[in-house]
Amino acid sequence: MPRAHLLAVLGSLAILPLTTVAVPLHVSPDGNDEAPGTHEAPFRTLHRAQEAAREATKTATGDVVVNLAAGIYRLDRTLAFTEADSGRKGKVIYRSADGLGKARVLGSMILTGWQEHKDGIWKVALPENMVFHTLYEKGKRAHKARFPNHVYQPDFPTARGPYLRTEDGCKGFERDKGTAWLTYAEADTPPVTDVTKMKIALYLRGKCDWMRTIYSIKTIDPTQRRMELAANRMYFGILARARYFLEDDLGFLDAPGEFYVDETSHTLYYKPMAEGHPDTLGIAAPVLSRLIQILGKSRNECVQNLRFEGLSLEETDGNTKGWWTMGHGGKDGALIWMRNTTGIEVRDCHLKNSGRSGIMLIGHNIGNRITGCWIEHMGLNGVTLCNNFLAPGGKTTEDRCARNLVTNCRIHNVGEIHCYAAGVNVFNAEDNEVSHCEVHDSVRYAVTVRGTTGAQYGPPVWTKKPQCKGNRIHHLRTYRCGQDSGDMGTLHCANLNNPDGGCVNTFEQITVADSGSVASVQDVRPDGIFLDWPKMSMDQIFRHV
Repeated sequence: MPRAHLLAVLGSLAILPLTTVAVPLHVSPDGNDEAPGTHEAPFRTLHRAQEAAREATKTATGDVVVNLAAGIYRLDRTLAFTEADSGRKGKVIYRSADGLGKARVLGSMILTGWQEHKDGIWKVALPENMVFHTLYEKGKRAHKARFPNHVYQPDFPTARGPYLRTEDGCKGFERDKGTAWLTYAEADTPPVTDVTKMKIALYLRGKCDWMRTIYSIKTIDPTQRRMELAANRMYFGILARARYFLEDDLGFLDAPGEFYVDETSHTLYYKPMAEGHPDTLGIAAPVLSRLIQILGKSRNECVQNLRFEGLSLEETDGNTKGWWTMGHGGKDGALIWMRNTTGIEVRDCHLKNSGRSGIMLIGHNIGNRITGCWIEHMGLNGVTLCNNFLAPGGKTTEDRCARNLVTNCRIHNVGEIHCYAAGVNVFNAEDNEVSHCEVHDSVRYAVTVRGTTGAQYGPPVWTKKPQCKGNRIHHLRTYRCGQDSGDMGTLHCANLNNPDGGCVNTFEQITVADSGSVASVQDVRPDGIFLDWPKMSMDQIFRHV
């Protein structure tokens, strides 16, 4: 090669950017946290791998990749990510190295040391102060002991029947101004009338089949067939024909898959679903309500450039409260919970058996992607995008839950614990996209889009809160939603009436099939599309549904 030509080539190479090099880290259930984290000598825990990833990002010129070998990783504390975990000159990637779903991250502990109690019921000692609201046996959800026993219906798998019905009940009361009570039928006298921690799961007013509320039972009087409920207020009352069941009492424990936690003796009682000694049945109690938390310091200091790829995320705890009573998701649990984030990817993950939701984006979350995920068996919602907050002093917040993408996901069996649930829940979020997903077998909605724009009746009311607008929901296949609900639709809108606020959202290229509920529902039967409340869902666009 002529000298001049050679110098020209070398000169051109000199101005090329430095090659980015991925930094690999390795973790295995058989590893050692004192090891260097190489393929040959991996770490054992995700928390140790996270420490190494944080250190590696300081000098990395490309991605930092945490490779999880196949196996089970049980967490005893939430895997919490902050802005210190952000990718700098590339992404920080946590991936299942041996194939999709092979690396399983669980928020539960296996229980062993079971002893026979009676009648096929077993018991095991629990750590002090350990209380949980769901339980898992070989990856299948168990339920609290109840009366009458739950009957699984293949056509309505998220329904919680059968239900009893009240003969009469209070008309409603305000705080400290009345007593909540109901009268039950003689044939429905519970097998236990001495109350300890017993609860009632109740649809109010005799026809409000859209909100199953949990109350504690104060007393049961079998002579008058009367129950008193512990409640601060009850706007709708109970009245006759209200659906209900009782739960959470040892005296109700008589069916496979039921459990009861005695908080005084720190003992779990359980009747297994499968044959064999419980020590061999993989019975797991959840110890976390949030499996993964991604929380930046503020909207100006976000966690960014993180990716979770091919992981299986499973088995968390929850409760029976509505997500809005948990600070509109701010105090809630999920398999992945996010706030103050941007550029986060959840790709090709399997999210299963959450006590609450699958993925929650709460508050400020911009430009994140949830793609190719399988989300199933949620206690509450599949995916929630919510920004129902105000800055201190009631000022308008600059936080935005916007430009996030949920695509190519399968979401099903949502609302297994709480009945006010959706496959995708969009609340005061804007310019987000939900596309090319399959959503089915929901206790209530497939997709709900909701704002907070004032009273149910009367003129539209302006609000300082962020608006729910510009969201596009398209190319969905939805079916078998509304299984234990009335007064609803598979596709739902509410509170979107800001005057001149442009709270317009678009639904298009969607199939809706088999919206329907169990026969016991008395309210207006499920619709395909439901625009909720008079004058409160104006200007929404539906095309090619």
